[in-house]
Amino acid sequence: MIGQAIFSLLFLTAIFVVSFNLEIKEMGFVSNLCALLIVLGGTVAATLIAYPLEKLIWTARLLVNSFACREEMKSTIDSIVKLAQIYRTKGIRPLEQELNNLPPGLLKTGVELLAYRYSRDKIEQILHKEALCSHNQCETSHKMLYNMARLAPALGLAGTIISLIRVFGHISDPQNLIGYMAIALLSTFYGVVLANVCFVPLSNKLREFMDQNELQMDIVQEGILDLFDQENPRAIRYKLETLAATMGMSNRAPGRPKLVLLPSHEQAK
Repeated sequence: MIGQAIFSLLFLTAIFVVSFNLEIKEMGFVSNLCALLIVLGGTVAATLIAYPLEKLIWTARLLVNSFACREEMKSTIDSIVKLAQIYRTKGIRPLEQELNNLPPGLLKTGVELLAYRYSRDKIEQILHKEALCSHNQCETSHKMLYNMARLAPALGLAGTIISLIRVFGHISDPQNLIGYMAIALLSTFYGVVLANVCFVPLSNKLREFMDQNELQMDIVQEGILDLFDQENPRAIRYKLETLAATMGMSNRAPGRPKLVLLPSHEQAK
């Protein structure tokens, strides 16, 4: 982490050094590339000073999952009901064989705990801890995007100031000042655009994805405990569908208390 922070700091310094010494006299590809390098490159470098690279990669994967995610609540409930039917009629061994058909995640972990014959309290405790760990990981990703949204406009302003310093230090003809001012404002433009069109919407998308998975993981935990109690599959379906509808409405209500139930780290890989 120390080596990464030093490298990111040196990279950020190199960006500013190049920006001070690169001569740009007109609008074009080079001027746009320089402004984008200051804003985007500087934002990434500053982020890597505070967060490890693995967190940035994890955030990218989580965002991909948020856009690829489809409505999985019904299929999750169907899987739980199917497992309940197998466990109630055939016993623990056929249920254990179903593990190969389950994707990595909280549901598979819960079925494994059932197969290993953990107590009900122990199963509830382990599932809660795993969900809490996943929640903290996703909260870190959300904070990272939020900080990047704050950094981009600041670095855009810094790029504009750098351009103005270079212009006022070398300009000889005041008539060319307007053209140089347009180039200087490119950094501010990219900073505002990246913050409000890229990082803020991505942060909101990630928050929506996290809320949906909080609900889904709560359904999974409740279903695993019902499996342990060997409740009737029809009763489980009715209970989980009612819970999903009730919590889905509270999820959209203002002031809803935050849950700690999110997908596991392995599921997002």
